[in-house]
Formats: sequence, C-alpha cells, structure tokens
Amino acid sequence: MTHLPPLGATAAGGAPGWIDQDNEMTRWMNQAQNRVQPDPRLRLMRLRKNLLRTAVEGPSRTRTLRVILYTLAISNSDPEPDFARLRTYAEGVWDVRHEFHDTASRLDGAPAPQDRNGWLAVRLLLRQGAADGVIAVSRDVISPDDALYERELLWFGDHFSFVDLIIPESR
Repeated sequence: MTHLPPLGATAAGGAPGWIDQDNEMTRWMNQAQNRVQPDPRLRLMRLRKNLLRTAVEGPSRTRTLRVILYTLAISNSDPEPDFARLRTYAEGVWDVRHEFHDTASRLDGAPAPQDRNGWLAVRLLLRQGAADGVIAVSRDVISPDDALYERELLWFGDHFSFVDLIIPESR
C-alpha cells in the first residue's frame, strides 16, 4: 500500500519540494493586482482596420471598392454637412453608391443599429453585394456602446465587408 502525504506537506527533511515552490510562485504571479486593462477602443479599431485591410488588399481586387455613406442626424438637423464631409473623404478613393441616414434625439441615446431603418438598408445592400463597405464620420454614428459596435463589426466581417471612419476610435 502506498502512503501519500497530506496536501501541503513538504518533502522529507522539512524543505518544500520544487512543486510546492512552483505552486507558490504561480499563486504569487496570479494574485489580484492593479493591472492595466487595454483600451477597448484600440481593440475595436484594430478589428475595423483588419476588415478594411482585407477588403483593400484582397488578391482579386481589380475595381474600386463601392461604398455606402452613412450618418446619424441629431433631432431635426440636416445630414447634408456630414454627407458633404463623407463625400470629400471618399473622393478619388471609393466609388460612392448610396447615402443613408437615420435620426435620433441624442447621439448617445440613439436606438441600437439593428433598430434603425437606414442602417438596416445599409446591411441589406452589403448582404446583396451592391456595395463593399460603409463610411461613417465616427464610430458613435454606428454605436457608442462597445458591445453593439463590436457586434456590427463582426457582422461586417462575416459578410466580407468593411467600415471606414473619418475619425478613428482612438480619438
């Protein structure tokens, strides 16, 4: 019959064995500390830029990528200044096919993207292959909520589309 020492027992002679020392080191390294958490905006920006890079650098890209301009107008404001800014940004780089906008009472109080008619039209055209991507002024136009914004980016990735922004997430 084999005799096993109780848990936490040391090796013969009272000195801790190597496994005990290793376990102690692991506990020390994994203890709760004030760790610096990465900025989620940078992670989301990397995800968006990877989608854009995949679209632009695709091996079979022989044509100018077709885009949809999208903006979110606040209350009864005119979306035309945003569209003018988007057109200027896209000029000479992208082939602008459509322009859509939605209206919200406040930018941070806007409905979720999947509850907006203009955004749903953008997604429909992308799914049908009528465009390759969407350009917006900032990510807040899509969603200021990180989880909703990430969900939209993942949808774009699943549909081989991209999002380009005039103002990147890191600002």
